[in-house]
Order: sequence, then structure tokens, then C-alpha cells
Amino acid sequence: MIGNGIDKTKRDTVVKYVKAALTSPLFPYITAAVMLLCYYAGLDIVAIYYLAITALLILLLLDDLTPLITFFLFLLVFISYKNSPSYDTQSGYYFQPAILIQTIIAAGAVVCACIYRVILTAVKKRFKPTSVFLGLCVLSASFLLNGVSNGNGIMNFGYGVLLSLVYLGIFVLLKDNLKIDGNSYKLLAHAFAALSILLVTELYVAHLTRDGIYVNGVINREGFSFGWGVYNTMGFLLLLCIPSVMYLASIYKHGYLFTIYSLFLAFSCFMSMSRQAMVGVCIIYPVSALLLFIKAGRKKIHLIIYIIFALAALAFVVLEWKNIFNVFKQIFANIMDDEGVLHGSGRMELYKTALDDFASSPIFGVGFFNAEITKPDVTGLGLNLHFYHNTILQMMGSCGMVGLICYVVHRITTVLCFCNNITVDRSYVGLSIMVILLLSLVDVHMFDVLPTFVYSFLLAVVVATDKKPEYTTTKTITIRID
Repeated sequence: MIGNGIDKTKRDTVVKYVKAALTSPLFPYITAAVMLLCYYAGLDIVAIYYLAITALLILLLLDDLTPLITFFLFLLVFISYKNSPSYDTQSGYYFQPAILIQTIIAAGAVVCACIYRVILTAVKKRFKPTSVFLGLCVLSASFLLNGVSNGNGIMNFGYGVLLSLVYLGIFVLLKDNLKIDGNSYKLLAHAFAALSILLVTELYVAHLTRDGIYVNGVINREGFSFGWGVYNTMGFLLLLCIPSVMYLASIYKHGYLFTIYSLFLAFSCFMSMSRQAMVGVCIIYPVSALLLFIKAGRKKIHLIIYIIFALAALAFVVLEWKNIFNVFKQIFANIMDDEGVLHGSGRMELYKTALDDFASSPIFGVGFFNAEITKPDVTGLGLNLHFYHNTILQMMGSCGMVGLICYVVHRITTVLCFCNNITVDRSYVGLSIMVILLLSLVDVHMFDVLPTFVYSFLLAVVVATDKKPEYTTTKTITIRID
């Protein structure tokens, strides 16, 4: 009896320390260090085991699943350049039977743990339907019906099921298992900040060491392939991290250090050579800065930093304007075709195809596998998914009028939910969602499976905080109309 009591005490002590580690702000930074080590050592299977084990511990031990954001974020970047199946490296690493089986087992274990938490939530009667949940149900139904009147039914339905599981399944898993308070927002922000450290490390290592980046004094952005994505993916993720870093700048006594780092991230968005990130940072960063001045203390220090940065940037532009002009001229060269017509790296052709596909199948669309779009198989997996690089047109072309209406319903429910309780803290989360929505108007992030994990997580945070919290650290934005 005594021995059993001692063993139980030891187990409880171990579990206590594990819980403390998983809920610590240091956890995402340790994860970033592990991911970087595995990335450059080509130890992808180690990265997979690390992510799977930590996710399992979070799902099985913690009541609050907020730390799971670290798993979702680093799931985006665990594939190394060396072992990537992408079109430029075409490594067979993930197709080796030993690696493939272990990956499937690890993924299956996490999926089973997620199902367990969903069932547990239902058994304890904690799940409560909301308008956003119903909107996601409607959206998921449109995914399942994509291209139902066309061929390739099995592939279209399969991808519709996958999108539904990510959008609706992840939301259901998290909505009633998040206990968001002031500390939770801090943990979320640190997870994004940790991801940004990994991103800038890989970006500038590529700048300094990768062959084919600088050719005859010109930056070749096509050389920016990272295994888990290309320059547009890098720019998107860097921009996604900025609101969280700005949030950290607003809550710490020496938050001005995060303000300086946020400016470095904004600069890195330009160094990613992603045009969409360049445009996006010009929209997202000023709004983040406005929220910073609403929430932060010691506002004068932040203001002085911005003034110094603005003067330094102005001086740099004046001194190097020719080189800067040449770089931007090269980056935006294919915006127009030879006849001066807006081309957008082929996006205009994609948009036209989307409208043609919608016209040919206006009710349920042509499906995700039926659109006749010529593009490289970026994943290298032979999936041949056809994306139009615009959320609205994607719903129209792939899911028809049914899909478009369902997406509008989903969007309305999310906006109304956010407006129920407008606070600075929630505004930073909303701004992160806005990054995904904004860049998805010119890219595929809303239909690429891994980024939608993050979208569903952030959406669950918004729904979990749609009522005024009991803690008092959040400042509420009050708008008066006299």
C-alpha cells in the first residue's frame, strides 16, 4: 500500500512538471530550437516524433489546449529542404517504407488523441453550438458537395472531407477546450514569436549560403525554396507572426525590444521577396502599431523607436534609391505582360479560368480536381490540386454558387462573433486571422490544409472569448457616437 502511494506521488510529480513545461512560455522556443536542429541535420523523423509526442501530452494531460498552437504552427515548417518531396528537390525520403510507416503511426496517434478529446468534451456535455459552429457546418457541407455534378467524384469528395475535418473538426476540438485569459494570449503570442525566430533564421541562412539567390547582382526569388514552402509561404508566415510580436511589445515593461524586433520582421517580409507579403505588411503593420499605442505603457519609447526607424529608412532610401528601384522593378516585372496588361504572375489567367469553370457548373462548381489549370506540382506528391489563388473565386469555381453562399454565411458569423466583444487582445487575434484572409485573396492559404489548422485554432480563440472575460488585464475599445 505504501509502495503504491509512493509510486502515485512520483507519477503525480512527473505529470505536474510535464504540465508546467508544456504551459511555459519557453516551450515554443524550445520547439523552435529542436525544429531548427532537425531541419539542418535532415532529421525529419525526429521532428515528427517530437511534434507527435508533445501534441499527445497536451491532448491527454491538459484541460486547456491553448499550448497546442505550438504544434500547429511548427507543423507548417517541419519538412527540411534536404528531405522535401517538393518539385525542386524531389527527395524520396518520405516515401521510404520505414519513414512512411512511422509518420503514419505518429499522425494516427495524434488523430486518435484528438478524437478522444472530442468524445470526452461531448460526454462531459461541455460542447455548446454557436453561430460560428453552424456557419462552419454549412461551409463544410459545401466542401463535401464540391463538383458533385462533375467527374472525379471520389477525389473531390475526399478533399472535401479533408477540408471539413480541418475547418470543423479542429474547431470542435478546441472551442470548448480553451480557457483563454491574459496568460493564454501571452502563450499564443510567444508561440508565433518563436516561429518567427525559426523563419528569419532559415531566411537569412538561405540569403547567405544558398547558391542561385544572387545572380549578377539581382536577387532570384525562385531560389527561395525551404522544403516546407517557397518565398510566398515564407512571407505569409512572417507576416502572420507580426501581430503577436506587437502584442508582446504591448504587455511587457521592456516591450520596446519586441517593437524593434517587429520592425525587423517587417523588413524580413520584404527580404522574403514575396510581393503579397510586401503589400500585406503595409496594411497589417500600421494596424498592429495602432493597437500597440492603445494598449502599451511607456508609449514615448515606442514612438521614439518609430521616429528613429523612419529617419533611418528615409536616409537609406535616399542613398540607395537606384538599387532599391532595380530590386522592386525586378520583383514586380511580371505584374504586366508584354502588352502592358495586368498579368499578376498568371493570376489573371487563373481568375478567368475560375469564372469560366463557374459558368460551366454554377451550382456545385467543377470541384478541386476538375479545373483545367496548368501549374507545377509544388508539393511533388502528384495530387494535382487546382487552385485559383483567390478565396472567393475558389469557392465559385470549385463549389459553385452553393459554396459561395456558404462561405459568405461563414464569414458573416465570424465577423458578428468578433464584434460581440471587441478588445485589444481579441483584436490582435483578429488581425492574425486577417493576415490569412487578406493574403488568401492572392494565394491558396485558405485551401492549403496546414495553414487552415492555424485558421481554425485562431477562430476557436475568438469564439471562446466572445463574452467579456472575468480577468481585468484587457482594455476594451469603446466607440462613442455623440
